[in-house]
Amino acid sequence: MRRKTHYPLSMAFLLAWLLIAPSPLLLCGALQAQSRDTTLGIEADRAAAQDDTNRALDLYAKALASKPDWTEGWWKYGDLLYQARRFQEAAQAFGRLTRLAPNNSLGFALLGLCEYELADWNNATLHLNKALNRGGLPPDISRFAAYHLGLALLRQRNQGGALLTFKLLFHQDPDYPGLGLVLGTAELSLEQPPVATAATFPAAQIAGNAALAILSARSADAEKSYRDLVVQFPNQASAHLSFGLFLESQHRDDEAAKEFTAETKVNPTSAVPWLWLARVAIAQQNPEAARSYAAHARELDPKDPLSLLIEGRSFMLEHRWEQALIPLRAAEDAVPQSSEVHYALASVYSALHRGQEADKERQLFLQAQSADGPEEDARR
Repeated sequence: MRRKTHYPLSMAFLLAWLLIAPSPLLLCGALQAQSRDTTLGIEADRAAAQDDTNRALDLYAKALASKPDWTEGWWKYGDLLYQARRFQEAAQAFGRLTRLAPNNSLGFALLGLCEYELADWNNATLHLNKALNRGGLPPDISRFAAYHLGLALLRQRNQGGALLTFKLLFHQDPDYPGLGLVLGTAELSLEQPPVATAATFPAAQIAGNAALAILSARSADAEKSYRDLVVQFPNQASAHLSFGLFLESQHRDDEAAKEFTAETKVNPTSAVPWLWLARVAIAQQNPEAARSYAAHARELDPKDPLSLLIEGRSFMLEHRWEQALIPLRAAEDAVPQSSEVHYALASVYSALHRGQEADKERQLFLQAQSADGPEEDARR
């Protein structure tokens, strides 16, 4: 059974804001006038005010059948359905709403929240992300949507995306309820926040404390939490990886490599620690070790193009430009939007005195760089 998530904000609050707040998101007084002009709508409003939910739902359904473009009616109908935990029907109502008001970010937020309740992680991610990207949401609703977007990303095993989402939420509200636990959940690559009785709960709490300390610029506290994590839970997947990433960000490469090596033993099927070992080897000007680690990562995850980029960079360290082109071109085919790959290719073509191709890669680099987000995937 799917664990019920504690919500810091209720749907009732969302709809209360929707119906009373002056905002460009609303279609303003014209929509309210539609409601007053509709006898069934007036009766449905009265039934809802009297907590006669079944009668109100029946009346709203009839009113909407006769006037399917009644936008405010879809808001109210969807709200009652959500409160009655009839999430499938609520999602259909809010879906109809987004077609009537496609520029209204709040409609997509409500649709995504319904889909989250239905465990429709793909569509919940799509619509919550669309709502947040369009902007214009009140701060409380924006935070509520971001929190659930992060949870949906965890369910899709996109821990890096979830971690980035929760970090952005921290910058909006560092005291958001439950934020530390979900940050720890993402750090440890878990699919959902563990319940208090789960074996992984204390590990997620410690990892969350470390993440909060990093975001608060308290490096010493973060390091203490990470050391506690790997001492108390040495066999927890992603614990050594998270500590290694922290150490690598501090330019403590030897210590980071030690933690990445420990992660390869705890989590032998993951390519990620091998990729980080390869990156450390590149930073330490050790091309042979970098190629070895990258090859091991590719055996575990042949579809990950990062191993190809690292192999290409290892040849660049040795000025073996022609050999570098082979993996770098393969990496470009796999991830044509990667600014890092285009930069490497521009450098190689310049070294080979192939100016036209170097210029093309520089342009692609600038285009890709302008499209990059504020932070890279937290697992990379």
